[in-house]
Amino acid sequence: MSIEVRWSAPQFKGKSKNIISRQLQILMWRFRAFLMRVRVNFSDVNGPKGGVDKRCIVSAKLRSPGKITIISEGMDYLEAFQTSLARLIRFVQSELKKQREKPIRINRKVKFVELKK
Repeated sequence: MSIEVRWSAPQFKGKSKNIISRQLQILMWRFRAFLMRVRVNFSDVNGPKGGVDKRCIVSAKLRSPGKITIISEGMDYLEAFQTSLARLIRFVQSELKKQREKPIRINRKVKFVELKK
């Protein structure tokens, strides 16, 4: 599973990027067999004006066909990230539950042979 973190705001590069990517690795570790790639994009919607304008977009590519995209906004980047991550975990868990509930089809014929004694 590959993890990418992108920032459009120049003031949050370096240590914050490493902290968030590490937290993402720890929380996504149990889903590593089901996810191919997780991308996190951070942006400031309206610049330095303030308000609820920090946006976090998390997109995940599943090993089974499908892609998940979650958009969250918050007062700061960490709040938006944690909201997106919680939603991503809930969604992946529900997708895995759906996959496990599907019946397994066996497309081969099985012959039963009696053993002679």
